[in-house]
Amino acid sequence: MKQFLLTMALIAFLVSAQAQTFSPAFHGFSKKKTTYITKKDGTELTGRLKSLSWKKGLIKEIKFEDIEAGKKVKIKPEDIDHMYVPPSAMAKLAQKMDAATDLTKIRDNELSSEHLEDGYLYMESSKVQIKKKKVMDCMLQVVNPTFSGKIKVYNDPFAKESAAIGVGGMTLAGGLDKSYYIKKEGETIAKKIRKKDYKKDMAELFPECPELLSKYAANPDWSEFEKFIYDYSTMCK
Repeated sequence: MKQFLLTMALIAFLVSAQAQTFSPAFHGFSKKKTTYITKKDGTELTGRLKSLSWKKGLIKEIKFEDIEAGKKVKIKPEDIDHMYVPPSAMAKLAQKMDAATDLTKIRDNELSSEHLEDGYLYMESSKVQIKKKKVMDCMLQVVNPTFSGKIKVYNDPFAKESAAIGVGGMTLAGGLDKSYYIKKEGETIAKKIRKKDYKKDMAELFPECPELLSKYAANPDWSEFEKFIYDYSTMCK
């Protein structure tokens, strides 16, 4: 028990020390805390997630206990506009952020600051460019929920992390994923941005913000992608 507590304390220290700006990818949810779902027809549901069915990295079905209706229902992701999901205890530990950093204080959009400040993850439906001529409707997590007014960054369910920290036999995410999906304000389809193509694609993806490009384009570094997105949100008019 003592070893377990020491391991948990070390993990908490390491995670808080990272001061991440992106929310880490969705890993586990709480069955006890309230989940908030808004469907595409405007219906708002309040209840508890019972289970999630996945296929090839994407959510295919949600089993949900509707508190107001007093019954369990199955919901297809294509019927959902967005939802706030409470992470499990371990997932919440893994997404712990340094609240002192200025990067977590901005509120530039319509997302519920109340839910976000309570540690909820935000997921929404979006059209995604999977291949050159293939577009799919997917339910994805917005990893920059507090500064997503000008650009939304979605987790890539198939991405692999570029770095990790091992503690006591456990692996804890410690670096950026190797790819994300991005969707700028006014766009309807999210496009993939990859670590390996970041330097080559930067000017093509962000031509509307020359001031930002002059700051980063000379030596774009994937490790600064979070900071780049934050600067895009605050500098690009």
